Amino acid sequence: MYEVVVLEPGHVTTRPVSIGRTEFQRSFQRLVREVQVGKKTPQEAARELLKGQVEQQVEWQQLEGVWLAEVHKDRVLTLVPQDENSRLIPEADEALRSRYVQWCARRGGGDCLHLFDDGPYLRTDDRRTLALALSFGSVLDETLEALGRELNPRVLVATCLWTVSLYLALWLVPEPTTKALAAGLSVILVAWLGVDTVWGLMDGWARLATQAHQATTFDELREAGEQFAKVLGKDAARTMLLAVGALTGRTLGEIAARVRSMPGYSAAGAQWEAQGGAAVLGSLQVRGMAGAREDALAVAVEAVEIVAAAPEGALAMAMLSHNGSASAAGPAPGGNFVTTVLRHRGGNQQVVLGNGQRWHLPRGRSLKDIPAEDPLGDELQAAANQLAKQWRPSDLTRDEKAAIDEALAAGNHFQASRLEGQARGRWVEKQLKKMFEHLKWNHRGVDVTGPAGQEYHYEVLAGSADNFGRHGRRMYDVFFRMIFF
Repeated sequence: MYEVVVLEPGHVTTRPVSIGRTEFQRSFQRLVREVQVGKKTPQEAARELLKGQVEQQVEWQQLEGVWLAEVHKDRVLTLVPQDENSRLIPEADEALRSRYVQWCARRGGGDCLHLFDDGPYLRTDDRRTLALALSFGSVLDETLEALGRELNPRVLVATCLWTVSLYLALWLVPEPTTKALAAGLSVILVAWLGVDTVWGLMDGWARLATQAHQATTFDELREAGEQFAKVLGKDAARTMLLAVGALTGRTLGEIAARVRSMPGYSAAGAQWEAQGGAAVLGSLQVRGMAGAREDALAVAVEAVEIVAAAPEGALAMAMLSHNGSASAAGPAPGGNFVTTVLRHRGGNQQVVLGNGQRWHLPRGRSLKDIPAEDPLGDELQAAANQLAKQWRPSDLTRDEKAAIDEALAAGNHFQASRLEGQARGRWVEKQLKKMFEHLKWNHRGVDVTGPAGQEYHYEVLAGSADNFGRHGRRMYDVFFRMIFF
């Protein structure tokens, strides 16, 4: 079971906590000194750290056993030869590889970011990571310098960069959700940088990712990196690297102490509390997890399990319940075992049945109120699942496409992605209305009023963590089944 606290932007003025070069180098060296990558490549180590997360994957399509095509949103981004000795290697790809190796010459030589560990070609995630490294500018050189010769600086720096790159890739969906270690990283960024800055970075990263996907030359990747650098800034770049160092390879009991040791912890703690972190502290105190007030931020980094971003700019922080896991609520009518997955501060809760159904129970309702069978809800759910698979960008209305194009033209790539997700949701609901036109559909409140006087209703929604939480808060006093996709 989760307890949810929402942090909204704009309520207080925030700014990135300043971290000087010297204190950054000293802290980074201390934080990563005991990091053990083992036999894993930096990319493998980063993926291991973020295991359990759903990253937006590039689709692959094999062509006659000779090429691999990287496809994103119905576009082929890269054709990768399967035979390293193939004569079909594009000259542009050769030039890009050559320029990358030249760039690495001042940073230890060779494949300094370990982009070729999974093959000799720069794939989509390789190009994003390279553009990110270019955006770090002098901070990257500071990082290598901090490690000196006593460690394996290239592997450690490459692991940190890959971790940041894969973490940022989690933002490339309409309503991003981070979990476990990635959620802790999100808490640190909100505290050190502020909610508004984090949202600016989300949009900047979406723009960088789009440019990196389309880039065919090193100069184009450099330009993408330089544009992101204007949004990023040195303080944010240093914070990201320090956060990865603080969270890497540690147990929960060790993380809090390492977070407290990060430069600017006191200022970040005050900024965290001003943005709404005090509500997280209150929840932790009720559960007996919080220590002194100055420890609130460090404890929150350990306690927050999920951070979900809402379209309107809020960030929802979800913490596990007292026993650290979802709460088994017992059997419901019909023999389905029920798990309470979300309890709202108002006393309303959301439960998931063993058959996959998700229900919202307002305060005063119990599991006994859930029907043993709900054939209409099952029909709605099956139809929603099928419709969601059928949606294509060509289904956008003229106004929706214009709004997305306008956002893209303004460089607001993250906003464009959110608009597309919202359009998809509207399309699915519109098609459902056509299929179930005999039902009572509402413009306000719950989407479908239960027919024949039944006491529960239906709400159609995209199945993201934030969306579940937002609908529960908005309709806290309504008994309904969630039809999600």
